[in-house]
Amino acid sequence: MDEANVEKNLGMVGKKNFVTFYEQLADLSQTDQVVAEAIAAKLGCTYKNALDLRVDPSRRIIRAGQSRAAMLNVSRSRVSNHIKQLAGEIAKSLEGAGNS
Repeated sequence: MDEANVEKNLGMVGKKNFVTFYEQLADLSQTDQVVAEAIAAKLGCTYKNALDLRVDPSRRIIRAGQSRAAMLNVSRSRVSNHIKQLAGEIAKSLEGAGNS
């Protein structure tokens, strides 16, 4: 997955959502359905919206090994300072962990 596709998928998910729900999204032992239900409950959106617009694009990034690149992208984006800081911390924790 190239940088443009990372950006496209982040745009679908929402950068804040990618960072906020990263721990759950990155746990591939949890099914897409379980994660989508949890996200739908927290965001107050439909299950289908959570699955199609949050879980699917997030997991495409994660499965492509681009989690760190996505977090670095978020840390340089126009999001709140809290989200930037959290994204930077996650990116640092992923350094050398097989994620680009």
